Amino acid sequence: MNNVLILFLVLISTTQLVGCTDSKTIDNESKKTVLSISWWESIEPIVIDGDEFYGKPCSVVQITSNEFGAKSEAVIFTVPSRLLTSCAQRQPNKNYLEYDGKYIILHVDRQTFGAGSWTGERYRSKDLTSWEEYIGVTWLKSEEYEAWRKVGSKSSKADSLKKVMQD
Repeated sequence: MNNVLILFLVLISTTQLVGCTDSKTIDNESKKTVLSISWWESIEPIVIDGDEFYGKPCSVVQITSNEFGAKSEAVIFTVPSRLLTSCAQRQPNKNYLEYDGKYIILHVDRQTFGAGSWTGERYRSKDLTSWEEYIGVTWLKSEEYEAWRKVGSKSSKADSLKKVMQD
């Protein structure tokens, strides 16, 4: 019973502190309005068929231009969520995508809650609608291959393989 009472008092104290701010420390400089620019403007795009593609830590964004030159963005892929992980914050000037001429590949950074470790996942697509997740390497006849599985598949087997070329 005492533990519950102590926990209750700690929670009440914490909520009181969260609401406190020292309004005197806010200066006029922080109140200035800053003209916003699109987050993608400082990043080198992946261009396919005239459209620009950018990777965020856990999604792929397509930028299209209309006949007047106005640009709009649309999220075309978001990685599936993982239990007890969160996507990394976007780093300025970093495009999480690469294009090898056949596949567009998204490099995902996630942090595990509590452990603090980072995952290094990859997703790829040929047509920007069907996506595959990298699941590891496999060996066939003494040759190394990357194994890829369709997103959403429950199978433990790879749906496609890509031969690893040694330099």
